[in-house]
Amino acid sequence: MNRKEFEKWLENNTTVIPYTIGRYTGAIDTISSELSNYGISDETSLYNFSDVTKVDIILNNNNFKKKNNKGNRMYSGALKYFKGYINDVNEKDIQQELMKEEREFKEYLKEPPVKGQRTIVDKMHDKPNSKKVNNRKVWRRNPKNASDAITHANYLCEYENGHKHFISKYNNMNYVEAHHLIPMEFQDQFDCSIDVPANIVSLCSVCHNQIHYGLFEEKQEILDKLFKSRKDRLKKCGINIDIDNLYKFYQD
Repeated sequence: MNRKEFEKWLENNTTVIPYTIGRYTGAIDTISSELSNYGISDETSLYNFSDVTKVDIILNNNNFKKKNNKGNRMYSGALKYFKGYINDVNEKDIQQELMKEEREFKEYLKEPPVKGQRTIVDKMHDKPNSKKVNNRKVWRRNPKNASDAITHANYLCEYENGHKHFISKYNNMNYVEAHHLIPMEFQDQFDCSIDVPANIVSLCSVCHNQIHYGLFEEKQEILDKLFKSRKDRLKKCGINIDIDNLYKFYQD
């Protein structure tokens, strides 16, 4: 992150006029030079921040509040926009990390299709590794598990086998997508890995989008059917969950 990128973000994502953009970026430079006055001693610039809670520390600091009042709240205005900028940068970095795994998954899809269902042994595995991406934990997913899961499903949508929309260019099979029934972002709530074939379902692109972006009432029918087909396999992998707790992961 740097001043030019913040300026560009303000231009593209807000209705702030050019004059005010100049004032806000100047305010960020000023605050950066005074961080120790506001309780931040481990950073030399706001552009090094990856955690918006540090911005909140500044906003709640009494020395900052006095300066901000004298400046007609221009500094707090700049920081509030800066928090949005940090969040957008963080989200972009996380998406790039996930895209790396998506590319690996597509490479597995290029392997010759296996005739019949691939044999999968459901058993408990240790939690996968994780990494911090801009202060957010991202769990490592093994793309082979996803590939094995959709192969085991014979490249069919597990909610409705008749959902056949088009042929994949990667393997000339019915196009489906892998979905973690218990989303990976909730791995911390389990003592074993949830990145296992038992927790990965094969869905057509329409059902996959619906389970992510549809109304909860419409997701429920899909979740009920998928959970019923997977609950025994999940238990073999040490994953103990009931349908009501599964619902909670999709109620946002």
